[in-house]
Amino acid sequence: MKYKLPFVLLLMPFGAFATQHCPAIDNIKHNNGVYTATTAGVGEWVGAVQGEIPQDSAIKSFHEALLILNSDGGEDNIIDQGRFQKCTYNLQAEGKLMDMYFDNQTWRASISGKPHWRYQQTTFLEIYSCSGVAPELCEFEIMLPAAP
Repeated sequence: MKYKLPFVLLLMPFGAFATQHCPAIDNIKHNNGVYTATTAGVGEWVGAVQGEIPQDSAIKSFHEALLILNSDGGEDNIIDQGRFQKCTYNLQAEGKLMDMYFDNQTWRASISGKPHWRYQQTTFLEIYSCSGVAPELCEFEIMLPAAP
């Protein structure tokens, strides 16, 4: 039975994993507090400023990307896999942050083999964060459901 996982992986359709990364700052467009960025493949990044839109709402720098590990102890509780949450950017306006979501939702994702993610355990959550690098280096694999 030690060959069970590789055999299952062979049966998965191509494209079962889609590599994504946080959008580069230069690729993000904004208008009235709404931010968008396209991907090389299918999908779009969407974000919005919470609260009052600051006078200078241009993006200053990348803050972090966040993946929350599954903690229910179920079959999805695998190292380096969880729910990809968001990419966060610092705005020019002091203290203002903006979160971007891939296709405006969270995704089951894997960061296995991605070197820029750091594990952190908080009181309530186990997370991986990616910060201190260019947003394009915060890569993750979206785990698409298998085709029927």
